Amino acid sequence: MGNEYEHIRYEMPAEHVARVVLNRPQAANALSADLLAELDDAVERINNDDEIRVWLLTGAPRPDGRPWFSAGVDMKEALSRPEGPQSRRLSPLALVDKIDDLLTPSIAVIDGVCTTGALEIVLACDLRFAASTAQLSDWHMKTSGLGIGAWGVSARLSRLVGVDKAKELLLMSEVVDGDEAKRIGLVNRSVPSESLMDTALAAAVKIAGMPRRGVRTTLGYLSLQAEMSKRDAMRWGELTPEFMGITLRPFSDAASRFYRDRRAEDPDDGES
Repeated sequence: MGNEYEHIRYEMPAEHVARVVLNRPQAANALSADLLAELDDAVERINNDDEIRVWLLTGAPRPDGRPWFSAGVDMKEALSRPEGPQSRRLSPLALVDKIDDLLTPSIAVIDGVCTTGALEIVLACDLRFAASTAQLSDWHMKTSGLGIGAWGVSARLSRLVGVDKAKELLLMSEVVDGDEAKRIGLVNRSVPSESLMDTALAAAVKIAGMPRRGVRTTLGYLSLQAEMSKRDAMRWGELTPEFMGITLRPFSDAASRFYRDRRAEDPDDGES
């Protein structure tokens, strides 16, 4: 697949930062097979491009200007698509897992509606920034009669917000706004809609300025240690830098750089 896409936009809003925009505004950015295939291609591009250090995932506004992330799987297409090998040429679960496993940090930028299949993709991202008025939900129970989800929603959701809150969201098909999503730990930040993208982009630029290998190693370690006991995780943390060929800076060097940076920011700030 080439550089041009029909159902997503691939942009570079800042140095070392990519932005992928779900771009089917007439269809509420519904996740069609073609859109998912293009998203898969974009994720591969990001994974294979050493110049990309962070990427943002968001949705295009509706034609009337309303902010919107995605209404989830394209149900019209699902009804018309015949079952068979061709309809399963791309595994959405494999795509979501690929996003989850990617060592290039991802930030989901959520405004407007983000439901069901779209929420599953958002949960696979490393960070989630939402507008305070965003509407996040999972409607698997309401639409299919089973609240587990096919792309990992129940497993990822329960790990983020706890099993009891996940039960409430899944069994009742509850809709939460950005502020409530922040309160329960579903998103990292909730900000006014008008400042959402600027906030997310500033965070992306900050992460992009960190040591690339250190960021990737940290992401990999955090994923692995989640399934370990605390003792094993701490031991793995000691071993990881050596395994990855990373030499940590001496503490004295870190302290020197800390005070040098403080003096650069505030020359009148004395050391204590």
